[in-house]
Amino acid sequence: MLGAVAGRTYAFVGLERAGGIMIYDVTAPSAPAFVDYVSARDFGVADHEASVLGDSAVGDLGPEGLTFIDAAQSPNGAPLLVVGNEVSGTTTVWQVVAR
Repeated sequence: MLGAVAGRTYAFVGLERAGGIMIYDVTAPSAPAFVDYVSARDFGVADHEASVLGDSAVGDLGPEGLTFIDAAQSPNGAPLLVVGNEVSGTTTVWQVVAR
């Protein structure tokens, strides 16, 4: 998923197996730069415990669908990344801040 924030273009890549989102600045496509990794997964809870405790014990699992909402369309006036997590059945809304 691509999104523009403060004159920069970012690529948001969902890591379906490990969880979380990798963020790259792709403003210059020939020279992409890693920006950040964000995750709402609790890696302190083992996968086998998650099956006993329920997926909510480990947080968001399996980011599947990503949608970028630019600041002009956002309800709070800030750019947002909405992530549908297939395994945990959760939806996460991340506010995007340019770096």
